[in-house]
Amino acid sequence: MRDWRAVAGLFFLTCSLEALAQGHLNAFTPLYLREFGLSPEEIAQWTGLLTALTMLIAFPLAPLWGALAERYARKPVVVRSQFIEAVAYGILAWAPDLHWVIFARLLLGLTFGNVAVIIATQTLLTPNRYIANAISTVQAAINIASSLGPPLGAWLLPMVGARGLFAFDAAVCLTAGLLNTAFMPEPSTPRSNAPVLAMAGRTIVTVWQRPLLRWNFAGWFLTRGALSILSVYIPVQIVHIAPNPAPAIGMVMGVYGAIMAVGTWAAGFLVARVTPTRLFLLSMAGAAIGSVGVAMAPSLVPLAVCAWLTAVPGALSHTCLYTHLAHHLKPTERTPVMSLTPFPRNTAMFVIPGMAAAVAALGPAAALALAAAAYALATVVGWQMAAATQVDEAVVVAEG
Repeated sequence: MRDWRAVAGLFFLTCSLEALAQGHLNAFTPLYLREFGLSPEEIAQWTGLLTALTMLIAFPLAPLWGALAERYARKPVVVRSQFIEAVAYGILAWAPDLHWVIFARLLLGLTFGNVAVIIATQTLLTPNRYIANAISTVQAAINIASSLGPPLGAWLLPMVGARGLFAFDAAVCLTAGLLNTAFMPEPSTPRSNAPVLAMAGRTIVTVWQRPLLRWNFAGWFLTRGALSILSVYIPVQIVHIAPNPAPAIGMVMGVYGAIMAVGTWAAGFLVARVTPTRLFLLSMAGAAIGSVGVAMAPSLVPLAVCAWLTAVPGALSHTCLYTHLAHHLKPTERTPVMSLTPFPRNTAMFVIPGMAAAVAALGPAAALALAAAAYALATVVGWQMAAATQVDEAVVVAEG
């Protein structure tokens, strides 16, 4: 399987399966935690703490996955994630107490980093003129699954319960791992002979020394942190304000995911007409305004409308950032640098949800306000990234 369209189809399917499970975890963790006798306030705090614990494992390992993929092979790095996810969701389905829930969430910290390797692999197998479309196809898989996951979960929940839902997710992730094991190709780019730790260190230095990359990674940190708060605390807020939260969560998060899916598809075409940096800046400003509305919404309808509005810029941001990297990196740089993008994302998902959990004692609206602040800072980062990109392009022209 070498045709870029076939590879994109494989990654679309397997990323969809993984994201389906992740969407269930984000949407229904508050209801799942009710089974352990926690109060609403404790559920709000534990929801953020469990996310932070997952990132405690994930973020220090992020620089290693890309270096391992570049040094040895990409397929084992990808399927490692999906097989471990299958085990972790199986534990959540069985967990007799919170200690096992904590263990499962820590185990999920070992599964991060595969999407960046998948996208880097896709760019190496795709003609340059189709890279933005290929990236948006893979990214859309995550959002389509996010749109289908909560309604599917809300439909299954009365029949199988939260534990049965997580057992289903274990089977889904196992299927994704088996498909990639059988069909994922390896690009023919030369392998690096550098030691893994040395390669990871060199990539970190490159990102830090080049302003264009540094601002791009700052954008990953802020957008991923804000998205993690929204995905976790919108359901918590719905639990607080809706008398029948399960179908409300399914409806709100389902439409949210559908809008993100359509927006991600559109991003591949928009990036070809509007530069990635300009599109990123405008979308982050919109996300900041929408997040303020989510935090201040007094009832379900305005909350849903504002949440759906934030889905559009959320959909655009990742395609903008990946395409920006693909346009300004040499082919030999793409896997190590793109595979390092989970580092700012995972760091954000450790630091920012931890901060959200700390302020959640004031109510979920306080945590959601933190997402609005992160998006506002991302708007400033977008401005700086555009300026650094212009300087970098001018240097390339002068040297060429």
